[in-house]
Amino acid sequence: MHINIVPIHEANDDTVYFEEKSCTEFGKVQLIPKEKELIVYIGIHKDSLTLEDVRFLGGISRKSLKNMKDATVSVEFSLIIDRAENPELGQVISSFMEGWYLAEYLFSSYKRVEKLNHLTVKWEDESLREYDHVARIRANAVNLARDLCNEPANKLTPTAYAERLKQVFSGTDVSVKVIDGNDLSSEEFTGIHTVAKGSSEPAKLVVLTLARDVNQEKIALVGKGVTFDSGGINVKTGKDIGEMKMDMGGSAAVVGAMKLLADSNAAANVVAILPLVENLADGNAFLPSDVIRYRNGLHVEVGNTDAEGRLILADGLLYAQLLGAKTIVDIATLTGSIGSALGLKAAGVFSNAESDLWHYKQLGDQTGDHVWPMPVFDDYLYYLKSDCADVNNMSSSQFGGAITAALFLKQFVENGIKWVHIDMANTVRPWREQGYYVTGASGFGVRLLFEMVRSELDKSQI
Repeated sequence: MHINIVPIHEANDDTVYFEEKSCTEFGKVQLIPKEKELIVYIGIHKDSLTLEDVRFLGGISRKSLKNMKDATVSVEFSLIIDRAENPELGQVISSFMEGWYLAEYLFSSYKRVEKLNHLTVKWEDESLREYDHVARIRANAVNLARDLCNEPANKLTPTAYAERLKQVFSGTDVSVKVIDGNDLSSEEFTGIHTVAKGSSEPAKLVVLTLARDVNQEKIALVGKGVTFDSGGINVKTGKDIGEMKMDMGGSAAVVGAMKLLADSNAAANVVAILPLVENLADGNAFLPSDVIRYRNGLHVEVGNTDAEGRLILADGLLYAQLLGAKTIVDIATLTGSIGSALGLKAAGVFSNAESDLWHYKQLGDQTGDHVWPMPVFDDYLYYLKSDCADVNNMSSSQFGGAITAALFLKQFVENGIKWVHIDMANTVRPWREQGYYVTGASGFGVRLLFEMVRSELDKSQI
């Protein structure tokens, strides 16, 4: 069977095949058989479509056909272009197909389920396959991050994670270095070593390097990789503690972004730093009131062992500067407070270069990885006071927890270094399974980080 996907704008479109006005609402679908062809009407009923809307249309279209047998598909892209804010053919096609491939995602490694049906998109002009190729690369990178987040904690330990990354980047321009064992202590990765003490699983620090253009200023991506977070001695009591297998969502976003940079042949000079640990509680676990010293001489009192993410990210930030990075972007499932502030659709973005924050919001809107600018008030250091150390890892206030967490990280960034922090704790899963989103992890941050790196590269060439 051949399937033809036809976007429609108005209820009075001149056609005899649809009967329900409801099918013209955005995302509503109606399937009409016609001889040996199936016509899929996708109602859009919007005056203007963003690229994210187009991705959603692609996702909705693919989901509507999940129960069909294998078939060929054609899409009336001209009808989307009529309403697109950016009517450039290549971007419309690649956005639609990106949503299509993201909606195909299924994490079924441990299920006895049938595979998704196979649908082949028919291209009347072979030159259009180039845009389809771009969509596949982008979707594959996001789906890689989804895969990592969806893995159970006993399958993606720090050791297994590090080995997986060697496989992922084998044959690419990305080199993989793993620091572990005594080297974590001897090379002063104090936070990583401390947080991992309560687990029988050894910690790892994975460094991914893509140095295609060493003349470019080095950019660092730092991703929190807590493969399971029990809270440590300050044990979590929430009913959904199983969700803590996704506390490595920041590291997954970085991995996906590095894969996308590699597969897109970006002429970048990027280093990714991934501290990988489990935060558990046994007789060796670190304790509230412990004091640890970092390589920059800063002493930190542990006010709460469930604020472990910032302890390992501090190591990542310091190491990024040691490697010569002048711009550092860290991303982490860091605080529940960010969800209280912004809800579940957007992550918070913080920076010591506040003038760029609204640009990052624009990039988030374009990619679908939505972020909202947040402040970093130095006055709030008052809440991080410690009686026996330079700073506490936990705020003394119940308010502004995402801000004080960001402020803690800022203490590990030298003057003159551009630093951006993304708190994605509320977006590691989609807030709704709509459009191209499916059950499980969202893959948040992959496309945003990719575009942020490209934006920094563009600035350096001005």
